[in-house]
Amino acid sequence: MSDIPSYPVATIAKLLDITDRHLRRLVSEGILIRDDGKRGRYPITNVTLYIKYLRERAFGNEAKETDLQTERTRLAKAQADRTEMEVGQLQLSLIKTDEVIDKWSELIGNCRAKLLNTPAKIAHLVIAAEDYATAEEIIRTEIHEALNELAEQPFDRGSVEEVTEDIPSTKGSEGEPVGRPVQSS
Repeated sequence: MSDIPSYPVATIAKLLDITDRHLRRLVSEGILIRDDGKRGRYPITNVTLYIKYLRERAFGNEAKETDLQTERTRLAKAQADRTEMEVGQLQLSLIKTDEVIDKWSELIGNCRAKLLNTPAKIAHLVIAAEDYATAEEIIRTEIHEALNELAEQPFDRGSVEEVTEDIPSTKGSEGEPVGRPVQSS
């Protein structure tokens, strides 16, 4: 070590951007070295040793402790998220995905069946219609009736609000369908 330059503690500490006290502690821990022959002098190789120490600390031996802390943080966050979702379900502000999928599948299936049945239900009325406007009104009335019927289906967690302001009613005052009845010949 005699041909390697040595410097006072303040110089090496300044090069490493640490305090004199921290440098001495690293020497006592065996991470850095002190020149034996010259009292209070530290070899320049401490720069390389300190860089190696920082790398090991970031990626090597002490990374396991950091990983453990990261995993504990992830676990705590996951538990907090789960608890928040459970509270939301208890407050009925969240619905399980499977329940939503099942209900939408049921609603879409009902809509499909109702709409596919529409031509068979009104074909004879449309054929007997006197003009285009009457046939159009018959078709519109039947579609609105199907949509209103679907809108009235209740959900498990309450009922669906009626959407009557967007869809005109297809029933008259006595509950009869709106539109001109067509008599067949």
